[in-house]
Amino acid sequence: GIAGTIYTLDQAGCSGGCGTGPFGQVTLSQVDTHTVNVSVLLFNGDGFVKTGAGKALEFNITGTPAITISDLTSGFSEGPSPAKAGSFGKFNYSVSCTGCGNGGSNPLPGPLDFDVVVASGLSVNDFIANKDGYFFVSDITGTHGSPRNVAANSGQPSSAPSVPEPGSYALLGSGLGLVGLFRKYFARS
Repeated sequence: GIAGTIYTLDQAGCSGGCGTGPFGQVTLSQVDTHTVNVSVLLFNGDGFVKTGAGKALEFNITGTPAITISDLTSGFSEGPSPAKAGSFGKFNYSVSCTGCGNGGSNPLPGPLDFDVVVASGLSVNDFIANKDGYFFVSDITGTHGSPRNVAANSGQPSSAPSVPEPGSYALLGSGLGLVGLFRKYFARS
């Protein structure tokens, strides 16, 4: 089945000295009919920062419903709504890096992980691009030098390994039992 969607943070919002992407990924996983888990993993030693040019993560949801953010990684908090991410435009929701120093000082490596809950229901497909075509933006710094925003402008479904339903084990067991009976019967012939 579909576990969720993976978005690659591969759009750099600076004019040189950005280093090479991809810079990280955002993974959305369906928890239940009201909850989606959001996990942001940065690559190559990059870390979340608080420069004022953006937030640790900015995103949009269809219809702009009231949301609850829960189980948030230590050092982060629910951010302002709406928020602006430099050249990547405006977003309706954000998460701030409260454990970061100002500018590029004291970056937090992450991963950043939290649940988004909407009382009326929420799906991984409800996370949509802003008017500029970006799904997620993060304010980061790392081996490339200067802090900057990076963005994801597309996502790919992620497949989870299928796990048999408990009832399947009974069917599997009865099938193996039948194979044993046939072997025993034909062994006598």
